[in-house]
Amino acid sequence: MNDRIDRTLVFAGCLNRPIPHFTSANGNGIAVFSLDEISGRLSFLAEFTDIDNPTYLAVVQERRMLYATSELIDSPEGFISAVRIDAANGALTLVGQRQRTRGRLTAWCATDARGEVALVANYARERPDDEPRRHVASFSILADGTLTSVTSEFTHEGRGPRDDRQSVPHAHCAVPSPDNRFVIVADLGTDELTTYRLDQPRRALGPANTAPLKLAPGSGPRHLTFHSNGAIAYVICELANAIDRLAYDRDTGELRWLERTDMLPAGAMPSFAAGLVASANGRQLYASLRGEDSVITYALEEGSGRIVGASPSPSGGKTPRSIALSPSGKFLLVANQDSDLLASWRLDPRTGIPLEQADSVRVGTPMCVQAATFRTK
Repeated sequence: MNDRIDRTLVFAGCLNRPIPHFTSANGNGIAVFSLDEISGRLSFLAEFTDIDNPTYLAVVQERRMLYATSELIDSPEGFISAVRIDAANGALTLVGQRQRTRGRLTAWCATDARGEVALVANYARERPDDEPRRHVASFSILADGTLTSVTSEFTHEGRGPRDDRQSVPHAHCAVPSPDNRFVIVADLGTDELTTYRLDQPRRALGPANTAPLKLAPGSGPRHLTFHSNGAIAYVICELANAIDRLAYDRDTGELRWLERTDMLPAGAMPSFAAGLVASANGRQLYASLRGEDSVITYALEEGSGRIVGASPSPSGGKTPRSIALSPSGKFLLVANQDSDLLASWRLDPRTGIPLEQADSVRVGTPMCVQAATFRTK
């Protein structure tokens, strides 16, 4: 008799130490929920409090590992920690030593497709003399899931036109390409997308033979994701409240700008674009707006990935900072930072548009949401 079952876990990284540029820090660390992929119901399982300000998370399903940043204002460097997942009960256990990220305000982490390299992006402060002031760094992931110290690190230069947000570089994400050959870094401060080569034998990054892609001045690129076809990428621009569609060259890692889609309707309240996720079937792109407190479902043209329709929906709370799709693709998860709510939205199976809120649970200052399905006994 086969008594194995699949279980979907949802992880919410929550702010638990005050940072001046965030309004509250009501969380305790990382909250773990189970998600019923039929009803959309979220059930609390566990809480992990041993990491300060885990504002971004990356899950390696095959290894049952989670990697979490520590976004700190009172330290010259942030940290990245390795955490083991017990899929049966949601319990989390810190493994190995946390590693310094070589920069302040670590705002992002990710892993490559093999689960062998961890990446961080350091936002840094509006102080060009901050040290060590590295904006991107990589780490090797060992066989037991633990992290080594830094294997490569890079500093960005330049600035954008906005003195309040772009006086120095602000790396905001580091995204591996679908072919696992390159890593794209979006820098909100310089309005640039920089391609790095992923050196798998060294488990490190290296320069790519391509110039950074410069976006329109004042764009503020925040997060990037790829279309399922692997040839198209999208970047959400926080300051411009826009999404740029890009062509990706698999041979060189070069990005080429194609077109821009404005997110805000006429007369909208001041907003800041935030989360971005693409559906696995290549038909939808989801983006969140803080201020408008909405999630926009974009319909994508088959083949080209061009945006051909937009359907805004309420986020179910205030300040939807992070969004994720459930592994089944049936539900959209929204972390509403300033209302202490994590929402689950049922999606229309044909259009992908949110139909109804399936559940909403209390969790203090959720900054990031991720989901993965595990086989359990």
